[in-house]
Amino acid sequence: MRIAIAGVSGECSTFSLDVMKESIFDVTRGQDLLDHYEWDARLGDIVADVEWVPITRAASGAGGPVDPVFYDAIEEEILAGLAENLPYDGVYLDIHGALNVLGRERLEERFVGRIRSLVGPDTVISVSMDPHGNFSEELAGYVDLAACYRHAPHIDRLQTRDRAVTNLIATLKSGVKPKKAWVRVPVLLPGERTSTLFEPATSVFGGLIPAIERFGVQDVNLWCGFPWADEDRNAAAVFATGDDVESITAAVAHIAKSYWDARADFGITSPNYGSWDEALDFVLAGNARPVYLSDAGDNITAGGSGDITVALARTRERADVAVATSEWLFAGLVDAPTLDAAIAAGVGATLDRSIGAVVDARYSPPVAGSWLVEKFIDGVYGEGIVGAVLRDGRISVSVQRFRQRFVGGIDPATPAFDMIGLAYTDVGPYDVVVVKNGYLFPNQRETSGSEFMAFTPGGTDLDFDRLSFERVWRPIFPIDRDFDADLTPIVLPVVR
Repeated sequence: MRIAIAGVSGECSTFSLDVMKESIFDVTRGQDLLDHYEWDARLGDIVADVEWVPITRAASGAGGPVDPVFYDAIEEEILAGLAENLPYDGVYLDIHGALNVLGRERLEERFVGRIRSLVGPDTVISVSMDPHGNFSEELAGYVDLAACYRHAPHIDRLQTRDRAVTNLIATLKSGVKPKKAWVRVPVLLPGERTSTLFEPATSVFGGLIPAIERFGVQDVNLWCGFPWADEDRNAAAVFATGDDVESITAAVAHIAKSYWDARADFGITSPNYGSWDEALDFVLAGNARPVYLSDAGDNITAGGSGDITVALARTRERADVAVATSEWLFAGLVDAPTLDAAIAAGVGATLDRSIGAVVDARYSPPVAGSWLVEKFIDGVYGEGIVGAVLRDGRISVSVQRFRQRFVGGIDPATPAFDMIGLAYTDVGPYDVVVVKNGYLFPNQRETSGSEFMAFTPGGTDLDFDRLSFERVWRPIFPIDRDFDADLTPIVLPVVR
């Protein structure tokens, strides 16, 4: 059996001023793409009869909308590569579900729809996705199979891709496409409320595998949707595949109801949260060191630009913070011009300049200071210098060329995010570490003494009242609250 591999993915906040350019995408082609998944080594006999046809995969993390020039070029490359190697028994697509190109909407629908038109109705298409993406009725209509992560943080990336491929191979061997049921759940919640490390997400997402066994279906998946993109497709969704219509409709109805019924119980997945001033008060109250503060409104793992200076500026303004003895690290301020200036000046030099707010100065301007260049940070994949630690008084700031989250060392659970150099492994000198993500990742939590999630402004603002939703399909919780949901499953036609 011949199976093509392709994909394009990113998580794009339409509330962010950032534009994701070609430089931040990892583009893999041909044998390098096949090697990326390691299916032959990991799945063994399951893939023994597969002739892989790896085309192109372009993948990035989160940011603002994608540059249309780059997107159009990579989409055309993928379509041309697929056309050149026709026909296929199956196609595996590695996508996200929250891709947005500047000035456009419904990008995964366009991408997968064009591929469906190219490969024809008989080819089996299987996708793997992120639950923080969107799985619309239109997208569900184009595909035959789908698998998305069941954990947040996403510790099951490899298992999800394996599931998408093994279900694809099983379908091809059977010669029968599965039946499909889908339902939209009018709920739009961020990852900071739906981490599976906390209830009710632990139980709701934990109910997916038991539902497969209970209803006798091939697979069932739950998407949360992506709340920081103002598109009409954005919402939670449930999708099931299997041999029996009654079973798949019962499975999606069960999971959809469990998510809808729990909607008001999804609280912030941090024991402490509030405004930035309340975060500063939390530090001054003497909570266990090191204190990790999440600058959640500029969350680079969800689309923030990474250069918003509200937290840094307000910290320097607070007189009571200034006289305290705490040592601070603001980890991950995106400011390529300042990094270049630091490299040119060298370690030990002082930069009299304003930093931050290079892309987004809507909420706070660049922060002035006399910044001592303390050290440089090397990338872990041979990129050379990716950042520099600057210091002014008791406040240190790591300025970086790209949006790369602070991890405190390599986190085996989330390797795709681990781009910062090993210079960050020692947080010992700092009493307070400010990170530009929302919920803490496992190794951040392991190194923290206490934590606080701050509702700061930005492209990933957790205060939805400060965001302007104009395109989202209403009513939808929590923007709207007093309404009844229609959770009737839709049986989608099998693509033939």
